[in-house]
Amino acid sequence: MGRYFEFPKSFLWGAATAAHQVEGNNRWNDWWAHEQNGALPFQSGIACNHYERYREDFDLAKSWGHNAHRLSVEWSRIEPEQGAWNRAAMEHYADVVDALRERDMEPVVTLHHFTNPAWFSRAGGWLGRDSTRLFARFVSHVAKHLPGVRYWLTINEPTVYVKNGYGAGHWPPFHAHAWLEAGRVIYRLARAHVAAYERLHDARDDVEVGFAHSAPFIVPCGRGGRGDTLAARARDFVLNDAFFWLVRACGATIRNSRPFDFIGINYYTRTIVRGASSGLGRLFGTECREDHHGDLGADNELEWPVYAPGLFEIAKKFAVFGVPILITENGIATADDDRRSAFIREHLVELAKAIRSGIDVRGYLHWTLMDNYEWTHGTQAHFGLAGVDPETGERKPRPSSRVFARICEINGVEERTGAG
Repeated sequence: MGRYFEFPKSFLWGAATAAHQVEGNNRWNDWWAHEQNGALPFQSGIACNHYERYREDFDLAKSWGHNAHRLSVEWSRIEPEQGAWNRAAMEHYADVVDALRERDMEPVVTLHHFTNPAWFSRAGGWLGRDSTRLFARFVSHVAKHLPGVRYWLTINEPTVYVKNGYGAGHWPPFHAHAWLEAGRVIYRLARAHVAAYERLHDARDDVEVGFAHSAPFIVPCGRGGRGDTLAARARDFVLNDAFFWLVRACGATIRNSRPFDFIGINYYTRTIVRGASSGLGRLFGTECREDHHGDLGADNELEWPVYAPGLFEIAKKFAVFGVPILITENGIATADDDRRSAFIREHLVELAKAIRSGIDVRGYLHWTLMDNYEWTHGTQAHFGLAGVDPETGERKPRPSSRVFARICEINGVEERTGAG
């Protein structure tokens, strides 16, 4: 038996979802448009029909002992045309928040989770000069109608959004290798976060505002010596550090030169970097997947190496900012539910280690509540604590949901990996 670790009494336990991935029929955003014209390989369609079944889903989460839930509001539902507000959609999200409160679950609300209104994209999206103002106006509207929300995430994974939309180019707007545009967009997203931070604090004094940051644990291979080290440092700066510095620079003139009250961390994987002799690889390296790394974790369904100790290292890395940390996503895409149960235990052991070392971690939100539309992977990635029947939409809880429920119930974990 290992040591038993008890998490703080106010610790937030729950799962995370995103509107376009679970709601269904989000017809007014850019992803939907590209799903219909064939530019994307899968169609979200009705997804999990969470827009209609959210109470049922929250009942399920509550039965598992969750006391918090992360969701996103869909900008394109609330403002389907520029300046035209959909009152029914806003009332719906108010009902969603109320449904969580009725179940004693803390809502954690994301304002931008990858999708944009189609009208916004037609006007240039985040390349548009007016993009920050338009987003800030939307944030003010939502804050006015959801006054009971304390925890806000302005933007989900800005570096992933930019990398996939303007680097790799396989997400909307499909601008591959558009590096100058990528720089402009990441800067505007930083400005948008700061503007949203101000609007949310104007609306309510005691809000907690952050953003959800995709944080891979990046280390050098070591076989290539200094070249590997330099490439890993460069990649780590671009993917893990640069957005924080941009946000701080954009926020230097407002009331708080560090315009985030907490840091949301989405942690999934470790990247081992090997230096390259030419091209961008010379600067940022390439991923080393050779078997000379003795602790190279097994991949998930998306070929992401699983490495639990990286969660401790990432928490330690971002603790230097001196604000609380909330794990806003952590999960594994796998059809092997025993692996999911082990994944949850192993990562929470690392989180316990972080808290024991003095890092202020406020909660853990598992990705995800149920299998959903996983962007360009469609329904082929199984992240859910529950499966979803493709014909009936029935939620089918997996054994891992009970493993996590037990941890939530006792507010603790055995620090010896694999203990029940």
